[in-house]
Amino acid sequence: MTPKNHQPLRIHQFHYSVSATDGVSHHMLFIQSALKEIGISGEIFASKTNGISFPQILLLNPEKMWDCDLLIIHHSQGNPDLAKLAHIEIPKMLIYHTITPSHFYPHDPSLADLSRLGTLQLASLKTEVMASFAASEFNRNELKKQHYNNPQIIPLLDLPIKLKEVPLKRFQFKNTEPKNILFVGRITRHKNQALLVQTFFHLKTQLPKNSKLTLVGGHEPIYLDYIKLLCQQLGLSNEVRLTGNVTKKVLEQYYESADAFVCVSEHEGFCIPLLEAMGRNIPTFFFPETGVKETMGKSGVSIETKRPQEIAQILATILKNPKALQTILKSQVLRIEELKKQQNARILQKQILDLVTKVRTSPEIHFEKAL
Repeated sequence: MTPKNHQPLRIHQFHYSVSATDGVSHHMLFIQSALKEIGISGEIFASKTNGISFPQILLLNPEKMWDCDLLIIHHSQGNPDLAKLAHIEIPKMLIYHTITPSHFYPHDPSLADLSRLGTLQLASLKTEVMASFAASEFNRNELKKQHYNNPQIIPLLDLPIKLKEVPLKRFQFKNTEPKNILFVGRITRHKNQALLVQTFFHLKTQLPKNSKLTLVGGHEPIYLDYIKLLCQQLGLSNEVRLTGNVTKKVLEQYYESADAFVCVSEHEGFCIPLLEAMGRNIPTFFFPETGVKETMGKSGVSIETKRPQEIAQILATILKNPKALQTILKSQVLRIEELKKQQNARILQKQILDLVTKVRTSPEIHFEKAL
């Protein structure tokens, strides 16, 4: 796949921080793997590694980032080291993953400051990059508002999922079998786990004994303390499981036992756990806001209320109706099939290869505003 008469292509990536469970980190690993398939090498750099042990992740070192055809900058928060990248005179490309607005961090001024810095930097980055990409249409619209020229949507993952027909009997409601309600995502204000806890308080009276709400994911310490206190106040300390980060094997076990996946997040760029739930034939309920509305399309169950009692009633009614569940699952199968056409490695490989080939053949083109 390398252009003729040239040395092998090399593409580096950078994001300010990485972690084992972060969506941006997994996207960088996906890109690295997809490019390796077509003979393009490259390293991943970060300023903060958060104890991650992936050998592919290197600490930011501008002196080691010159030996590439293209540097992909991932942007999802304030980046105190952005100026260091500006001094590296190589072509750059932006992938925007959305920035959580600062008003979601009234409890943490440092996170609010990072959010505001990230928004300011997004405006200035357009003079540093030769092309811009977004993780969803929702994110692309944000780039357009910042006057980026012709931003494109880039795949976040490969969707080779082949769904199997789920027997109707799996969803026959039995008063003796506990139900498991699941959400996967960092415990943070904008993901709105407090509403899930309040909803489960009303829902549990309509579910079999020993039913659980499971919240999987890392956390912001202040918001986690609030969730724990809320569980205590509502008498749910033994019925709400706060797992923290888990291994892939354990996460798979939570998906396998889930009877419903419920996302009431107020801000998402895309929300990959929704795909993970649909891909495992779990009935999925969601707020149709920000990037979630785009991800789900006409599938799953759109929740049009923010009252916990009403959300609980919607869940209870549908969980007791096997035919309704089967209809929901069929809608999700169709949605996954649609998303396969958008979320795959072949599209990503072509997008990046086209861009880096343009760099090789027209080295004077370095800035997005020039395209």
